[in-house]
Amino acid sequence: MSDTVEETTRGGRPEEEFDAFYARTYPWLAARAVMLSDNRQNAEDAVQEAYIEAMRRWPEVRACASPEAWVTTTMRRKLSRDGRRWWFRWKPAEMSVPAATTASVEETAEALAALRALGTLPPRQRQVVVMHSLEGMSYQAISAELGISVGSVGSNLHKARARLSLLLDVSPELGRATERLLTRTPKDPLSVALYGAAEWLSAGFRSEGPALRGGTGDGADGIRGRR
Repeated sequence: MSDTVEETTRGGRPEEEFDAFYARTYPWLAARAVMLSDNRQNAEDAVQEAYIEAMRRWPEVRACASPEAWVTTTMRRKLSRDGRRWWFRWKPAEMSVPAATTASVEETAEALAALRALGTLPPRQRQVVVMHSLEGMSYQAISAELGISVGSVGSNLHKARARLSLLLDVSPELGRATERLLTRTPKDPLSVALYGAAEWLSAGFRSEGPALRGGTGDGADGIRGRR
């Protein structure tokens, strides 16, 4: 019996494994994609394409240390690639997002404030601040993924944090410990605000259900219709 068959027997059918993975990870991945992009359609398209690629390569992806990290990186790369087509037309704008029906009025207000503030940032600043202050990526990791210098990462992050901190009325300071580690800190008020917005968005996508526009069905079944 091959290793693949043994793994499938122990862990269940590959289709069932992928369906469970998709249902578990979709809301949070969709939330992060929306925060990286100021266009919900572009964000959802990138998420869909990332899951389609993951399904096609599922034996390889499921063997990764973190399949979710693999899909997240794929989603970010697709957003970055496609974003180059419309960045030159960028202008601040509001977008429709799924509402977290179980959130309090205060949580909703804070999340919408953070999302509106993100919407005022130029695309590169938005990417960098979400990757650093929400996802905890280092300057070096962001530099490698986006193909920009570490100095450019720092410059864009500084400008983005200054703008967001002004709009959200929180401190822009990262602190020396964070500067040394080049990652977020749980006590960073801006990271807290962005994480709260991501949680709110994730709850909204969860209540809305993982649908696939243009597919043959909803969720993972819709993805199979696109393969």
